[in-house]
Amino acid sequence: MQRRCVFFLPALLLSGIVASAQQPTTTITSVDELVRAGITNNRDLASARARIDEARGQVRQAGVRPAANLDLTGATGEPLGTTAEDQYGAGISQTLEIFGKRGKRIRVAETAMSADEADWEDRASQLALQIRTSFADLQAQRQKLRVLDQLLDLNRESFRLTEARVKEGDVAPLEASLLQVEISRSEVMRASAQGRLHSDEAEVRRLTGIGPSTALPDFDTISSVDVEATELTHRALADRPDLRSARLVQQREIAGVSLAKAEAKPDVTVSAGYSRQNSQFDGLYGFTSSGAISPIRDRVDTLNFGVSIPLRTPRSGAGNVQSASARATGAKAHVEYLEQTIPIEVDSAYQRWKTALSSVSTMQSGVIGPSQSNLKIIQEAYKAGQLRLLDVLNQQRQLVDAQLALIDAQADASRSWAELEHAVGGDLP
Repeated sequence: MQRRCVFFLPALLLSGIVASAQQPTTTITSVDELVRAGITNNRDLASARARIDEARGQVRQAGVRPAANLDLTGATGEPLGTTAEDQYGAGISQTLEIFGKRGKRIRVAETAMSADEADWEDRASQLALQIRTSFADLQAQRQKLRVLDQLLDLNRESFRLTEARVKEGDVAPLEASLLQVEISRSEVMRASAQGRLHSDEAEVRRLTGIGPSTALPDFDTISSVDVEATELTHRALADRPDLRSARLVQQREIAGVSLAKAEAKPDVTVSAGYSRQNSQFDGLYGFTSSGAISPIRDRVDTLNFGVSIPLRTPRSGAGNVQSASARATGAKAHVEYLEQTIPIEVDSAYQRWKTALSSVSTMQSGVIGPSQSNLKIIQEAYKAGQLRLLDVLNQQRQLVDAQLALIDAQADASRSWAELEHAVGGDLP
């Protein structure tokens, strides 16, 4: 009986999945550091942070009281030929905000700033989700590439040994031809995986703002922490940044209604002034205390006081109150919508994660293990001359497909965990 080539693919492929490749020295050592780098480098988030600073300035400005007005007046008849007639005065006026307008304005500005901060956190959470899911895709392509590299190495070595046996007449030339086809097929699969790897790495670098000079980490991202759906729902309703932002917007709009009602009422302006008027009567003369003749002059000093109140009607600010009330109603409806949908989102993400973990477990115990055993049996049968090389190659393809499917299931578990963290509104233990 002719000697036959035996393939040792199961052990090689299993080592490619279980053992991670040696990591190069990098400045990025975890997905959390990737997320922090992305939040730091993202220019859209920088724009949102600038809006927080803008809102902080609005809070400061909201507390500024109306400035006083200084009035300086003067009048003279000299340019018109009227001599010895002049009048000068100075006055000051101050608008007094009443009905708590300043406090209400500050309240609106403060809640607006808090809403901007929560909105920034929501944007950061969205970016974190994108980074984590993109990194899961990158890790999947890395693992697939390692499996395909090992498969190529194995097939090339088998082809080299088979060619030597063909020359010695131990095996038929068809077996070398079959192996050559299998090598070409594996090279095509590897090239496709390599292209997707470059694309996924570019996406991670785009999201994080990390340049090509910094190596990206290489490690497993699957989490199997035991968490309860009910606890996650309670946490989401308390911590989700989009819900906190919506609630703060609702508070801002409610405060805006109160401010609009107060602004519809008039302010009071108080004023005070001093004036002096000098007059001379032409053709009239009198005597001074020394007995000299002098024109008769008159000087009048006056203090003025006043209160100014705009005459507004209830309709003066009705439009602003109506608009503010509509915004408050809309903000309330948005909060109610989120409170209704967030538990559904959390439960959906939780079920996807549990299903993904179950799929990984099933693939490992119910597919990979039996496929490896089947390949070993077929290899022994091929060695004994009971099966053809084509049977071995077919089973080998099934095992490789199962290994690649396991990698996809692991990536789906990592993505679903990232989606669950985003649905809850923060990192889970």
